[in-house]
Amino acid sequence: MLRSKWIFPTVVLILCSAAVIGKATFGTSKTSFVKASDTAIVLSGDSLYFDTLSLSLKRIPTVMAMHHVATKAIPKWANIFTAIKIIESGVDGQYSKYARLYNNLVGMRQPRARKTTSLGGSKTNYAIYAHWYDCILDFGLYLDGIERSFIRKRGRNLKSDQEMVRYLYGIYNTNTRWRTDVLKVLGEIQEATAPKPLIPPAPYEQDPAVTTPSATLNNP
Repeated sequence: MLRSKWIFPTVVLILCSAAVIGKATFGTSKTSFVKASDTAIVLSGDSLYFDTLSLSLKRIPTVMAMHHVATKAIPKWANIFTAIKIIESGVDGQYSKYARLYNNLVGMRQPRARKTTSLGGSKTNYAIYAHWYDCILDFGLYLDGIERSFIRKRGRNLKSDQEMVRYLYGIYNTNTRWRTDVLKVLGEIQEATAPKPLIPPAPYEQDPAVTTPSATLNNP
């Protein structure tokens, strides 16, 4: 399901905040057995813990928090997941019907044969997930299969996330606007989350108009 009510600057603001804040705290309460230094994603009851995140599995988290989880759960596909999630089910607070009813954040159809975390399909054949994290994992499984398909057909590896999105067009979604919008959001996510190079300070240059003490001594 293609969502149209979202604004590109909002995406940039959300992801720039994620890049700047980094290991910030999102969600509500924490439990004592999960430390900030933990590098694994931990599920406990209806909660998910990762890094310093403490998130409810019953409530769709912010794009920023979800993207951070995706970088661990499906690192190769995290940016594509976030871009498609925004296009298919909206930004924070603008969730599609499938996201609200089925925890289906990316418009995934119920798989026929592949391994999946889906509980089954809706009457309209959309995948139903127990929670949003299972949707992330299933999207990773799906793209792993698509990547293998690409390699078989083209005889080479994918060159970029953009090439994957172009390959998905016609397979995952046939709407040309979908392709255009996903590519635009993907580019903005990549720009917002890319490591910023350190810029060394400019070398100190003596102002030629200023007379140094040594010059004064040597030239009375």
